[in-house]
Order: sequence, then C-alpha cells, then structure tokens
Amino acid sequence: MNQFAVTGVEVGPIEAHEWDAAAQAYTAALPDDPVSGAELRRRDEEQRGWNYHAGVLVARQAAEVIGSAFYFQNPGAYHPQRFTLELGVRPDRQGQGAGAVLWAALEAALRGLNAESARILAREDNEVATGFLARRGFVGDKRYFTSALDLTTFDAAPYQALEARLAAQGIRLQSLTELRAADTPDLDARLHALMSDVRQDVPRADPATPLSFEVFKEAVLEDPALLPGGYLVAEHGGQFIGQTTLFRSEASPDLLTGLTGVTRDWRGKGVATLLKLGAIRAGQALGGTLIRTDNASDNAPMLAINDRLGFVRDPASVSYQRVF
Repeated sequence: MNQFAVTGVEVGPIEAHEWDAAAQAYTAALPDDPVSGAELRRRDEEQRGWNYHAGVLVARQAAEVIGSAFYFQNPGAYHPQRFTLELGVRPDRQGQGAGAVLWAALEAALRGLNAESARILAREDNEVATGFLARRGFVGDKRYFTSALDLTTFDAAPYQALEARLAAQGIRLQSLTELRAADTPDLDARLHALMSDVRQDVPRADPATPLSFEVFKEAVLEDPALLPGGYLVAEHGGQFIGQTTLFRSEASPDLLTGLTGVTRDWRGKGVATLLKLGAIRAGQALGGTLIRTDNASDNAPMLAINDRLGFVRDPASVSYQRVF
C-alpha cells in the first residue's frame, strides 16, 4: 500500500512493534471503547484466518504513532463488499491532519477491495467525530445505547419472586465453567446452536448472517477476554433456552456484556431478566464494579429490562454508513 503524507503526518500499514501504540492512540481518542494491543492484533489475525479482508493503518508523526484506523468484515453480518471501520487520533494531536490522511489511506484501501459500503460508530455528543464523518459523506441511521450498571449498589431483592417462580418452573442457570466441569455432551456445538438461534432477531444495522462454528469457537469460546463464570445458559428440561455472556478487556476493569438472548418460545416470561440477574451476581463474584452493555435503540424489550435493573444510559451512538 502506498503511504500518504501531509503536514508532517504519514500513514501506512501497522508494523510489528506498533500494536500497543496503535491501541493506546485509539483508546485515548475513544475512551468508552478501549482496546489493548494484544486484542487488536488477535482480532486482525482472526479476520485473516477466516479469509476475510482486514487491515490496520497507523498515523505517525516523527515516528510516533498518533492515530490508528481499522477495517474489517463483520462475520455476523457478512457481505463481501461491506466493511466495519474504527478510527481515532490522540486528542492532543487532533487538528494536525492525521484524521484526514488516515481517511485518505483507508478510503484507498477500501476502494482497492471494491467496497460497496462501510460503517463506523460515533457518539452523537462527539461533535468532532460526527462533523468529520459528515464531511466525508457518511450518513447516520441506526442508533445504539451503551448503558452501565453499578454493581456495588445493586439490590436484587425486588426480583426474588421472579427467581422463585422461574425456579419452580424448572428453569436454572449454569455457567460455562459449570457446564465444562460436568462434561456436558456436545457442549460447544450446543452453545453454537443456541447463539445462532437467539441472535436472529436482534436489531442491527445490517441483516444477520449465520455465524460459522469456527468463528463462534475462536471469537467467543476461545476469546481471552471471555469470563467463563459469566457465560450463563438458561436451561429447562435439558434444553438450552437462553444465554448471556460477560467479557473483560485488558484495557479496562469494566465488565462488558456480549449477547443476551432467549429462544422465541420462552420470550416474555422473565428468562432474560433472570439471565441478567445471574450475570450481575457473576460480575460481583468476579470483583467487578461496573457492567456495560449496548443495545439498538429499537430493541425495546431489552432496553426495558436494562432500565428496570438500573442501567444508566450514555448518550446514543450512531451507526454512520458511507456508500462508495
């Protein structure tokens, strides 16, 4: 790839020694979405291992990494010509052309891959980011809410009756740790089938596509950030009927919620709330103080559950799309 240069800033593909610096620059620009160098490298390697297009570009000034940009294809909403982007410049180096030159290099890479469109998230209260994207032809559509729950003050008492009712119906929660310890037959395949089922109806910017077993195993079960004690499955009569997951990035002490979902026949019966309560207790047992989650603004059932539990919403993030 050719390098681009302007106002003392040059951009090119990431080098082997720059992963930590690239992650630090991105996290400084977007502290609500922290990532470590190891996590960034792993994600890039996974994409290439799955034969997807992906790349990491860095902006340098006097050989110092001051910004980074990532492009990749979403395995769960896959299209060969659609990409997801992440881009950030260290706050103390913004306004020096790094963002513009990063975008120029990123756009060239995407056009070289015959990209049809690309998506990127930006918080609606970030005027720098939203203005930057608007000037480059991005249009916002789907909105998402990130919410946080303080585990140190959470009171589960109001949910005792719900938990007792579901227990009386034979519904129980088991963690991935417990399921593995019990040598549950065909566990990985059953977890993949469960996630494949419950994710079908989750509102998203682009249509869901099947998640292969290979991707599920490597991206979820083998993710170093996954907390097995916080990966919970709701079970009834030997059947898996719902799930939730907890992760923790190396770059932050906060607990992050993955997919929470319930099979169609069991929705509206309190199972999702039970899973959330289980995750809260697991988070407390893991020493966590804050759980974060994110949901599309039109996912009314899950937003209502989070609101009742006491999750507090941040300003919305908007999914911006650029069509080429």
